[in-house]
Amino acid sequence: MANDASNVGVGKPKVGGAVYIGTAGSPAPTDASTPLDDTFKLFGYISEEGVTISEERDSEDLKAWGGDTVKTSQTSYKETFAFTPIEVNPVVAAAEYGDDNVSVEAGKMTIKHNSKELPELPLVIETVPNSKTVDRFFVPKAKLTEKGDQALNDSDPMGRECTYTAMPDDEGNTAYEFMTITGLTPSE
Repeated sequence: MANDASNVGVGKPKVGGAVYIGTAGSPAPTDASTPLDDTFKLFGYISEEGVTISEERDSEDLKAWGGDTVKTSQTSYKETFAFTPIEVNPVVAAAEYGDDNVSVEAGKMTIKHNSKELPELPLVIETVPNSKTVDRFFVPKAKLTEKGDQALNDSDPMGRECTYTAMPDDEGNTAYEFMTITGLTPSE
Protein backbone atom coordinates (compact mmCIF):
# COMPACT_ATOMS: atom_id res chain seq x y z
CA MET A 1 0.00 0.00 0.00
CA ALA A 2 1.34 3.42 -0.95
CA ASN A 3 0.60 6.88 0.40
CA ASP A 4 -2.63 8.29 -1.06
CA ALA A 5 -3.30 12.02 -0.71
CA SER A 6 -6.98 11.47 -1.59
CA ASN A 7 -7.36 9.81 1.84
CA VAL A 8 -6.28 12.99 3.65
CA GLY A 9 -9.18 14.98 5.04
CA VAL A 10 -10.36 17.80 7.26
CA GLY A 11 -13.43 17.99 9.49
CA LYS A 12 -15.52 19.96 6.99
CA PRO A 13 -19.22 20.05 7.91
CA LYS A 14 -21.75 18.33 5.70
CA VAL A 15 -23.53 20.81 3.44
CA GLY A 16 -26.90 21.78 4.92
CA GLY A 17 -25.90 21.09 8.51
CA ALA A 18 -23.64 18.84 10.54
CA VAL A 19 -24.79 18.60 14.17
CA TYR A 20 -28.14 17.07 15.14
CA ILE A 21 -29.85 16.19 18.41
CA GLY A 22 -32.51 13.54 18.71
CA THR A 23 -35.19 12.70 21.21
CA ALA A 24 -35.25 9.79 23.64
CA GLY A 25 -36.04 6.77 21.49
CA SER A 26 -34.86 8.24 18.17
CA PRO A 27 -33.88 5.38 15.83
CA ALA A 28 -30.11 4.89 15.81
CA PRO A 29 -28.30 5.39 12.51
CA THR A 30 -26.32 2.34 11.40
CA ASP A 31 -24.26 3.83 8.56
CA ALA A 32 -23.07 7.16 7.15
CA SER A 33 -25.41 7.40 4.17
CA THR A 34 -28.96 6.56 5.26
CA PRO A 35 -30.91 9.77 5.99
CA LEU A 36 -31.45 10.49 9.67
CA ASP A 37 -34.89 9.95 11.17
CA ASP A 38 -37.06 13.10 11.34
CA THR A 39 -36.77 13.07 15.15
CA PHE A 40 -33.19 14.39 14.76
CA LYS A 41 -33.19 18.20 14.66
CA LEU A 42 -30.42 20.37 13.25
CA PHE A 43 -28.66 22.73 15.67
CA GLY A 44 -27.93 25.14 12.81
CA TYR A 45 -24.64 26.90 12.30
CA ILE A 46 -21.75 25.91 14.55
CA SER A 47 -18.85 28.32 15.20
CA GLU A 48 -15.77 28.16 12.99
CA GLU A 49 -13.92 26.10 15.63
CA GLY A 50 -16.15 23.18 14.61
CA VAL A 51 -16.44 20.15 16.90
CA THR A 52 -13.77 18.93 19.30
CA ILE A 53 -13.86 15.25 20.23
CA SER A 54 -11.82 14.35 23.32
CA GLU A 55 -11.06 10.97 24.83
CA GLU A 56 -9.50 10.64 28.28
CA ARG A 57 -8.00 7.42 29.56
CA ASP A 58 -6.61 7.47 33.07
CA SER A 59 -4.41 4.67 34.30
CA GLU A 60 -2.56 3.57 37.38
CA ASP A 61 0.82 1.86 37.50
CA LEU A 62 1.39 -1.13 39.75
CA LYS A 63 4.97 -1.26 40.93
CA ALA A 64 6.95 -4.18 42.27
CA TRP A 65 9.36 -4.02 45.13
CA GLY A 66 12.38 -2.25 43.78
CA GLY A 67 10.40 0.19 41.63
CA ASP A 68 9.75 -1.69 38.37
CA THR A 69 6.36 -0.99 36.80
CA VAL A 70 4.87 -4.45 36.29
CA LYS A 71 1.32 -3.57 35.25
CA THR A 72 -0.62 -0.57 34.06
CA SER A 73 -4.36 -0.67 34.67
CA GLN A 74 -6.93 1.65 33.09
CA THR A 75 -8.91 3.35 35.85
CA SER A 76 -11.32 5.50 33.81
CA TYR A 77 -12.44 6.43 30.31
CA LYS A 78 -14.40 9.48 29.17
CA GLU A 79 -15.34 10.81 25.72
CA THR A 80 -16.71 14.31 25.10
CA PHE A 81 -17.99 16.25 22.10
CA ALA A 82 -17.72 20.06 22.33
CA PHE A 83 -19.01 22.71 19.92
CA THR A 84 -20.56 26.17 19.94
CA PRO A 85 -23.97 26.60 18.29
CA ILE A 86 -24.20 30.18 17.03
CA GLU A 87 -27.83 30.29 15.89
CA VAL A 88 -30.56 31.52 18.22
CA ASN A 89 -33.34 28.99 17.64
CA PRO A 90 -35.65 26.63 19.58
CA VAL A 91 -33.51 23.53 18.91
CA VAL A 92 -30.44 25.12 20.51
CA ALA A 93 -32.50 26.53 23.40
CA ALA A 94 -34.12 23.16 24.16
CA ALA A 95 -30.75 21.36 23.96
CA GLU A 96 -29.18 23.84 26.40
CA TYR A 97 -32.09 24.25 28.85
CA GLY A 98 -34.45 21.30 28.30
CA ASP A 99 -37.73 21.01 26.37
CA ASP A 100 -39.80 21.89 29.44
CA ASN A 101 -37.93 25.19 29.84
CA VAL A 102 -38.53 26.50 26.31
CA SER A 103 -41.84 27.79 25.00
CA VAL A 104 -42.37 29.05 21.47
CA GLU A 105 -45.28 31.10 20.14
CA ALA A 106 -45.64 33.02 16.90
CA GLY A 107 -42.73 35.44 16.94
CA LYS A 108 -41.79 34.72 20.59
CA MET A 109 -39.53 32.35 22.50
CA THR A 110 -39.19 32.18 26.28
CA ILE A 111 -36.37 30.28 27.98
CA LYS A 112 -36.40 29.49 31.70
CA HIS A 113 -32.96 29.19 33.29
CA ASN A 114 -32.84 26.74 36.20
CA SER A 115 -30.95 23.79 37.66
CA LYS A 116 -33.18 21.01 36.30
CA GLU A 117 -31.08 18.08 35.15
CA LEU A 118 -30.95 17.61 31.39
CA PRO A 119 -31.68 14.19 29.82
CA GLU A 120 -29.31 11.97 27.87
CA LEU A 121 -30.19 12.37 24.18
CA PRO A 122 -28.74 10.99 20.95
CA LEU A 123 -26.32 13.26 19.09
CA VAL A 124 -25.11 13.03 15.47
CA ILE A 125 -22.19 14.86 13.88
CA GLU A 126 -21.61 14.59 10.13
CA THR A 127 -18.49 15.64 8.24
CA VAL A 128 -17.14 15.32 4.72
CA PRO A 129 -13.36 14.94 5.17
CA ASN A 130 -12.59 14.69 1.44
CA SER A 131 -14.32 14.18 -1.89
CA LYS A 132 -14.77 10.43 -1.37
CA THR A 133 -15.66 10.18 2.34
CA VAL A 134 -18.66 10.89 4.56
CA ASP A 135 -17.99 10.48 8.30
CA ARG A 136 -20.91 10.22 10.75
CA PHE A 137 -20.46 10.12 14.53
CA PHE A 138 -23.40 8.79 16.54
CA VAL A 139 -23.53 9.28 20.31
CA PRO A 140 -26.49 7.25 21.63
CA LYS A 141 -26.51 8.86 25.10
CA ALA A 142 -25.08 12.40 25.05
CA LYS A 143 -25.46 14.44 28.22
CA LEU A 144 -24.82 18.18 28.29
CA THR A 145 -22.35 18.47 31.16
CA GLU A 146 -20.79 21.87 30.61
CA LYS A 147 -21.76 25.19 29.03
CA GLY A 148 -19.26 27.94 28.37
CA ASP A 149 -19.72 31.61 29.07
CA GLN A 150 -21.94 33.70 26.85
CA ALA A 151 -20.49 37.02 25.73
CA LEU A 152 -22.95 39.79 24.93
CA ASN A 153 -20.98 42.22 22.77
CA ASP A 154 -20.96 43.51 19.22
CA SER A 155 -18.24 41.20 17.87
CA ASP A 156 -18.91 37.64 19.12
CA PRO A 157 -21.84 35.43 18.14
CA MET A 158 -24.37 34.80 20.94
CA GLY A 159 -23.43 31.16 21.30
CA ARG A 160 -21.89 29.33 24.19
CA GLU A 161 -19.71 26.24 23.97
CA CYS A 162 -21.61 23.07 24.83
CA THR A 163 -19.71 20.01 26.03
CA TYR A 164 -21.58 16.73 25.79
CA THR A 165 -20.30 13.71 27.71
CA ALA A 166 -20.91 10.45 25.87
CA MET A 167 -22.40 8.01 28.36
CA PRO A 168 -21.98 4.27 27.65
CA ASP A 169 -24.91 2.56 25.92
CA ASP A 170 -26.19 -0.95 26.72
CA GLU A 171 -23.16 -2.42 24.92
CA GLY A 172 -20.66 -0.20 26.76
CA ASN A 173 -19.96 2.02 23.74
CA THR A 174 -19.84 5.80 24.07
CA ALA A 175 -19.98 6.55 20.33
CA TYR A 176 -20.09 4.93 16.91
CA GLU A 177 -18.25 6.25 13.86
CA PHE A 178 -19.64 5.29 10.46
CA MET A 179 -17.80 6.10 7.22
CA THR A 180 -18.79 5.79 3.61
CA ILE A 181 -15.62 5.76 1.47
CA THR A 182 -15.89 5.59 -2.29
CA GLY A 183 -13.56 2.92 -3.68
CA LEU A 184 -12.73 1.27 -0.35
CA THR A 185 -12.37 -2.49 -0.59
CA PRO A 186 -11.71 -5.01 2.19
CA SER A 187 -8.08 -6.07 2.66
CA GLU A 188 -7.23 -9.51 1.46
